[in-house]
Amino acid sequence: MKKRRVKTAVKEEPRQSRFWPYGWTLFAVLLLLDQWTKWYFVSNYTAGESHKIFPWLWFTYVQNTGTLWGLFSGANANISFLWISVIAFGLLMFFYDQFRTVLEKISYTLILAGLWGNLLDRGVQGFVVDFIDLGWWPVFNIADSAIVVGILIMLLEQFRNPASSPASRKPRQ
Repeated sequence: MKKRRVKTAVKEEPRQSRFWPYGWTLFAVLLLLDQWTKWYFVSNYTAGESHKIFPWLWFTYVQNTGTLWGLFSGANANISFLWISVIAFGLLMFFYDQFRTVLEKISYTLILAGLWGNLLDRGVQGFVVDFIDLGWWPVFNIADSAIVVGILIMLLEQFRNPASSPASRKPRQ
């Protein structure tokens, strides 16, 4: 008599949510803080107005029509900034499923919140509101800070654990 093989159902693990549970909260807090501070400076300062807060920090209201740190001001920067942002957003979405560590997800969230904060400004006002002035660096805002900190965290995580790099992983099945 032939033994009959019984097929057992393979128990699949539930697919994890694409988004880190705290990611939306971090994203929303950064975006709201960024937009509130920009609204404050547009409402209470005139373009170019500056106030010294500490010996090393001024609040200076700048309408940035350029790209990063005011580069290429007026050179149809809205379109170039939009394309750079769309490409960066697409790459981050492509790699998001590959992020395994909390630090990678935090960096992703910071970068996206910063991109969205500046894109909202460009779309609504036609320029980005900058106000943090260190005196020795171009004037910037909270969204710019989130992008830079996110990139730094991502780079540090890659140096700390090169095997965790999204580019070195195979896509999940």
